[in-house]
Amino acid sequence: MEKKETSRQLKGKSTKKKIFTVAKELIVSKGYNNVTVDEICEKCEISKGTFYIYYKSKEDIVRKLFRDDMSEYMEENFGKYIQENKDASPVDKLKTFIMVALGFPITVGEELTRLTFVVYLSLNSTETSFFEDCIKQELLFEAIEEGRTQSLFRKDLTTEEIVNYVYSFLTGTCITWCLSETNYDIGKKNEKYVDTLIKGLR
Repeated sequence: MEKKETSRQLKGKSTKKKIFTVAKELIVSKGYNNVTVDEICEKCEISKGTFYIYYKSKEDIVRKLFRDDMSEYMEENFGKYIQENKDASPVDKLKTFIMVALGFPITVGEELTRLTFVVYLSLNSTETSFFEDCIKQELLFEAIEEGRTQSLFRKDLTTEEIVNYVYSFLTGTCITWCLSETNYDIGKKNEKYVDTLIKGLR
């Protein structure tokens, strides 16, 4: 039997959600550097002590903001593709996944993408990769497993190794895009590299 949450627990969840929602609105509308924790607290009508109960810092919110938005974006776009193309080749599924992921930085913009990388780098942690934290994508694993079963992908690499290879490519591509002042279409520019990556996995 599922344990019913107490009113205190429900209030805590509501407060955390409110902090996140307000912070997101402020960061998107004013820019990260123009928003302070004090301003977030003032808008939420809470104390700074309450803020730090739920979030370690403003950077913590940025990390969650990017992660949640990207997860939602991938579910909506790649998930929709899978639903509409259930019989597609695992190779096509993998390429579509990568191309969809490359479209996300353009959707959220340069500032948030760049800032998120800075936040992740400042964590100095090897526990998880940037994209692994943002995209826990079962559909990707399923496509690669399917491809390995059909001998379409290399057997000397595990599914996890192929996924990490893809995530490493996405990370490097997005960082390069941020460093170049985002003056090109990240998807179109890198499609031939995506094809080369997939060729190397076959």
